[in-house]
Amino acid sequence: MRIVFYDRTPVDYTPETPFLRPLGGSESAQCYLSIELAARGHSVALVTNTSSPGGYRRVQCSNHHDQGTLALLKSADIIVASNESLGRSLKDRGVDRPMVLWIGHAQDQPAIKGLESSRERKAWAGFAFVSQWQQEKFTDEYWVPVERSRVMRNAVSPGFLELAPGAPWYERGLPPVLVYTSQPYRGLDVLLDAFPAIRAAIPEVRLKVFSSFASTYATPLAEDPHAALYRRCDDMDGAEYVGAIAQPALAGELSSAAALAYPSTFYETSCIAVLEAMAAGLTVCTTRLGALPETTAGFARMVEPSHDRTKLAPAFAAATIAALSECRERPETVRAQRERQIAYVRENYAWPKRAQEWEAWLSEIVARFVA
Repeated sequence: MRIVFYDRTPVDYTPETPFLRPLGGSESAQCYLSIELAARGHSVALVTNTSSPGGYRRVQCSNHHDQGTLALLKSADIIVASNESLGRSLKDRGVDRPMVLWIGHAQDQPAIKGLESSRERKAWAGFAFVSQWQQEKFTDEYWVPVERSRVMRNAVSPGFLELAPGAPWYERGLPPVLVYTSQPYRGLDVLLDAFPAIRAAIPEVRLKVFSSFASTYATPLAEDPHAALYRRCDDMDGAEYVGAIAQPALAGELSSAAALAYPSTFYETSCIAVLEAMAAGLTVCTTRLGALPETTAGFARMVEPSHDRTKLAPAFAAATIAALSECRERPETVRAQRERQIAYVRENYAWPKRAQEWEAWLSEIVARFVA
């Protein structure tokens, strides 16, 4: 098949980018899936805001402003567009190929509000969602047709599947290291409120924050609206602000950590950060919000979400203290669950497997279109 992935966000990237520098989850997912489909013998193009067009890992990349983009879309067997309800506008420009809308957003995001129109919904041959929770929200909100929808889950970056997790921290006599790896606006403020209580109960605990809006979305650091959180982190005893780093380096950092501390205040539609922590063998402490219960599949220590930070922070601190204490008090039980967790992610959240699922579904859509 001739498959074109189409993303009009301002992010500058190619399939090589997530191996070299921080990149958002949706963008990284397109990179990994395009690489795997190309490896399976398909002709794959990735149209983004790249400043470096060319071939990367068997994927041909171009900028969506290029004059040849429209011709490329018209020549595809199928188009997979990311996070934007632009189907009707492409149809109006003469694009008559089957199109799939791959949605990572929650249903309240402006970029997909066009789905309120029946004409927009009819423009799409398929809708790909990253969780059952998300699909149900879109079905309720926009009447997205179930018969044209699929849950096509995310997966973890290759570096996390290449890890060979060794003995956990509690068996090696090491102090526990908590990590935060999501965007700063999704709960970092709550974690910083909770951390002093965690440290009071477990004085040797440390926190490393791998998070940055600026580096992930190419925003100048001086314009990062969350800079005050980073400074607060660096001023806190036992905490260290690292910033966002490339996926291979992050995998190495997480391999020696104890737990992902993620008191999410954001309605995650999937959460790759949680999946990657699970793949690295970390204990996951998070909230029961959005698709997080579905994603963590019973492996996480979860607290009820709350808009009141003064309630959420102490509840999260207590849950994290209990999780770390359990590791020391019941190491054999915790290690057995850790091994099941790692096996679960490797079995269900690898991009080569996901590419096979996409290949089968896209082939069905193309076959119906030709018929």
